Amino acid sequence: MPASSNPDIIGVDHVAAPLECSAASPRPTLDTLPADILQSIIKLLYDEWLDNVHPKFRSYPRFDHERCQGEYLLDLSLTCRNLRAQTMPLIFREVYNWESSRGTVWPKSVWPYLKIIHIRECTVRNPRKLDLSLDTIHSLALMPLLTKATVRLDSSIPPALLHSLSLAPSLLRLEIHQARFDGEFPSSPLPFHTLETLLISSSGFRGVANQENVDHSKQTMNAESLFRALSCRLTELSVSGEFMARTFPSIEWLHIRRLAITEREPSPNVPVPELISNMPALRDLEVLYTLDTTRAAHMKGRFPSFHLGDQSGRMLSDRCPLLSRVTLGNVLPDDSIFAQLPACLESLMLRAPVDPYDAHMGFPRDAYCPFNEHTLPKALSHMQHLRDLTEVCLDLDSFVKAPIIHHIGLILPQLEILEFRLPRYMFLDSPMRFNARDRDPAILLALNLFSCLLHLRITMHFQRLHSDPHYSREVTAQWFFRGVPTLRTVSYAMVGNIHTLGFDSGSWQTLDRRVLDFILPTPPPSPPPLQLSRTYPSVFPPD
Repeated sequence: MPASSNPDIIGVDHVAAPLECSAASPRPTLDTLPADILQSIIKLLYDEWLDNVHPKFRSYPRFDHERCQGEYLLDLSLTCRNLRAQTMPLIFREVYNWESSRGTVWPKSVWPYLKIIHIRECTVRNPRKLDLSLDTIHSLALMPLLTKATVRLDSSIPPALLHSLSLAPSLLRLEIHQARFDGEFPSSPLPFHTLETLLISSSGFRGVANQENVDHSKQTMNAESLFRALSCRLTELSVSGEFMARTFPSIEWLHIRRLAITEREPSPNVPVPELISNMPALRDLEVLYTLDTTRAAHMKGRFPSFHLGDQSGRMLSDRCPLLSRVTLGNVLPDDSIFAQLPACLESLMLRAPVDPYDAHMGFPRDAYCPFNEHTLPKALSHMQHLRDLTEVCLDLDSFVKAPIIHHIGLILPQLEILEFRLPRYMFLDSPMRFNARDRDPAILLALNLFSCLLHLRITMHFQRLHSDPHYSREVTAQWFFRGVPTLRTVSYAMVGNIHTLGFDSGSWQTLDRRVLDFILPTPPPSPPPLQLSRTYPSVFPPD
């Protein structure tokens, strides 16, 4: 039948020509698509697997799985040469050093695809030591796209490994976990031409534990040599305080924008104003000393036993005029650091001391977080000069209470963002326990002390919500919006994994005022309490 006589075809003049061509041209298949379209499809499959099938790849540290992120594409890469070429950059984007029958070096054919490499002496699941050969070490300098490398060794980092990494042409980020620098240090210069971020941590998947037989004087000396070699190019530095020598403040860090001091404090202790005295470009400062759980369990009285600030009266902005964000952890409420915060500060986070790799903190609850309705006013009394502060995040030792918000509102009424992180050892029945039966109107009165509060954020760990609609986040958000006219959003972060306690806050769910347009279901009345009789009928028939 001619196309024009077919009543099912509309606009036959426009479809006739393509129909004639389609008979002559082959039908397109996946491997005949243009390279850019095919690459976009494969990348979409890859991202969907990471987000839905295996979301922990996005947030967990690399210690706990040690698996190839691109394994989902292995079958696709075996179908034809074209699809193999498109999937290889994703399959071999991130790799670990393994031992096989062919040796320990990655094949040269995959070197152009390697972007992230993890080097370790043993796996998480198997304590057997892996052989880190010189061929493996020297190959790192020949990988053109290598941008990130992590090193986790039980012994001191070999000079050859450090030197080979310094020659990698595209390396941007270097992470050294379970770090030890008490061995030999490279005698030749370390170029690191492209390095921007350096992380040196004494912890690993075993937690923040003391390593035995460490020559601390030699370790700090070698670490300082590395710092001086990189001080002219680094923009981000995260380092455990034990690697900081007393002479660390004398190093000139011209381009550092973000500094995170983690785990143990320097020994001897160096006040924070002195540590950052040569960082004129610093914008973001994090001082997150980890609690010494062994000492905490037996210690009474003052805790911790050191101060972050000093008695010089110098403001942090005297040497760091661009400093706008400060995060403090394991700090006492009467620490002088609060009076030394710059008046131009925009964001302040007061964090509980946390070992980011230890699921069971072994210290008393009252030592977990120093801020509550009794101790917070002491810290706030030193913050009256922070008139530009717009964001505060506070780790609490219990549920949010009206006095806590009231104290903050009296001293910092200009806040626009207020965030509370609830203790991770609490299993919650509802967000902040604001259900229909025990919501405290005083909380809304305290929130109205903030003249321009726009965003309220709540982080909950190991979250377990009740099925009752009165326990839902939507109902809680409606309660906030009705009671606080200036509020624009209420956000919840459900952190079901302690590894996100570093710089990530988990997956956020944000609700805005449109939630007021919805009529949420009303739960049935609570059933009467169960009455148990004193005698119970026998389940056995009478004789």
